[in-house]
Amino acid sequence: MGGARIETLGGSGVRLEVRRGSWLVGRGPDADLRLRSEQVSLRHAWIRQDARGTWVADAGSRNGTWVNGRRLAPRQDHPLRDGDRLEFGPVSAVYADGSGAAHTRTWQRSPSGGVSFGDVSAGTINNAGRDVNNSYDHRQQHNYEFSTPEGQMISELATGRGAGRAVMVLGLLTILAGFGIWASVIFRFIKAGSDAVSSGSFDAPPPLLGPEVFDGVPLGVVGFALFGLGGVVLLIGLVMAKAARERRRNGRR
Repeated sequence: MGGARIETLGGSGVRLEVRRGSWLVGRGPDADLRLRSEQVSLRHAWIRQDARGTWVADAGSRNGTWVNGRRLAPRQDHPLRDGDRLEFGPVSAVYADGSGAAHTRTWQRSPSGGVSFGDVSAGTINNAGRDVNNSYDHRQQHNYEFSTPEGQMISELATGRGAGRAVMVLGLLTILAGFGIWASVIFRFIKAGSDAVSSGSFDAPPPLLGPEVFDGVPLGVVGFALFGLGGVVLLIGLVMAKAARERRRNGRR
C-alpha cells in the first residue's frame, strides 16, 4: 500500500499521504487532511489503512462524506479503490493507491442522489459492475468482523488497548477458571460412578456438585458462579474497549 494518497481537486492541491493507521479529515486544527471550508466539519471523516486495504468512514459530519456519488452512513467503514472520487461536503478529492495504474473514472453526484458518469474509458465501464461487487463483498466481510459479538471480542482482544482490554482478559481467565472447576467436579463424579460399577461396589457416590467449600457451598456451584461472573466481566471490558476505540477514532465534532 506504499504511496497511497488522497488529493483534493479544484486547484487547492491539498494532499494526505495514507499510511497504516487512522487519519482525520476535517476543518479543525488537529486534522491530518485539513480542508478550509466552513461547510466541512471540524472532524468530518476518518481514513484508515490496515493490512486489508484503505477505508473511509464519515465521522458524523454535518454535510456528509460521499464516495463515487454515494453518501456514506455515519461511522461505517467503506473500502476505497484506486481512482475513487471522494467528497467531504463541498470539497472533492480523489484516492490513488500508488499502484501506478491508469484510471479515468469521473463520478458526479446527481440531483436525485444517484451516480452519473462523466467522460470515462470503455475499460472503466466494463469494470464498473465488478468494482461494485468487490466493494460490496469487502463491506460485507468488514461488517461481519466488527459488528457481530464474536467478531468484536476477537478484534478488541487482538487490537484493543487500555483498561478495557485488561478487563476482557481478566473476564476470560475467570471464565476458564470457573469452567475448569465445574468440569473437574463433573469428571470426578462420573469417574467415581464408573469405578463403582467396575469394582461391584455400591458405596455412596460423591456429591454431584462436589465437596463443600466456603462454609458449605459446593465446589461445583463455585465454578459455575465464576463462569458467570467471568462472562459479565468480559462484556464490561468489551464495552470499555469499544468506547475507547470510538473516542480515539471519532472524537468530538
